[in-house]
Amino acid sequence: MIGDYINVINPIVAFSINVAVQLLCIRFVMKGLLRSLFSGFAVGFVSLLLLQVSVTFLGIAFFSNIMVNIIIYSSLGYCYFHFVNLGETARRIRILRELYDSKGGLTLDEILERYNAKRMVDLRLQRLLNNGQVVLKDGILFNGKPVLLLISKTILLMKVIILGQKSEFDK
Repeated sequence: MIGDYINVINPIVAFSINVAVQLLCIRFVMKGLLRSLFSGFAVGFVSLLLLQVSVTFLGIAFFSNIMVNIIIYSSLGYCYFHFVNLGETARRIRILRELYDSKGGLTLDEILERYNAKRMVDLRLQRLLNNGQVVLKDGILFNGKPVLLLISKTILLMKVIILGQKSEFDK
């Protein structure tokens, strides 16, 4: 009976550690939102594993519970990532924040100047180049470090498992 409660609490405790570490990282340890999110997730994941190992001494089955709790923890981490990402990168939210911050409002031309599509692509590509996720050779872009590619493949796999399709637009 107590093992049931412990198995429900473990991914929640690990997720709480994830959020706490991410907040500490972004405020005191490192620059870069993405790195702090990855760091928080990794520390939370290790915490989950340690918590699950520690409860096996109570006679609680390890393998089935760890698999379920990894899925729960990963789903919580995925939701947290997108919650943070939504407030940080979504254009609609950023435009609303900028309108709120500007006392006299903004004209359509001012908004279009700030959200120039070419500049946005240039900034994103520069970020990818700086992080080594994309490599430029002879004027041609190639995949670099596979971290985001692995994340995108994991997300795609989760969509196939949960939705039964790669995209909500698939028929």
